[in-house]
Amino acid sequence: MAATARARRSDLGASSMELALLTPILILVILSVVQFTMIFHARHVALAAAQSGARVARSEPGGSWRAEARERAVRSVRGYGSRLLSDLRVVTDADADDNRWVEVSGTAVRVVPFLSSRALQVRQRAGGPVECFRPDDGDIDCE
Repeated sequence: MAATARARRSDLGASSMELALLTPILILVILSVVQFTMIFHARHVALAAAQSGARVARSEPGGSWRAEARERAVRSVRGYGSRLLSDLRVVTDADADDNRWVEVSGTAVRVVPFLSSRALQVRQRAGGPVECFRPDDGDIDCE
């Protein structure tokens, strides 16, 4: 009986020490999961904004499509949350084959303090061919 009481006394405070050592690790794991979720969500928001801008770019004739597509993409990102993507950049592009693209990039929200900003970079691109009416007279130009 005396040996059992002595053994019990030597374990006093052991669970407090384990808790003090494991709590920071548990907090870091939780913050890492939240950080991954924020990056994943920022990628989805950037893709939705790029698709929204690309819809405008593909349907607007003439040269004014760039500003309108850029404005739509920025408005789309800001509609989801003004601080979700910092350093927001929207780039529009076109090629000779009547394809237009909108690329949205930025930096996701930082939750884990020591994570580099390069790991938080988000870039999504959407686009496709210009939508226009082509009459059935053999002419390939849009009307």
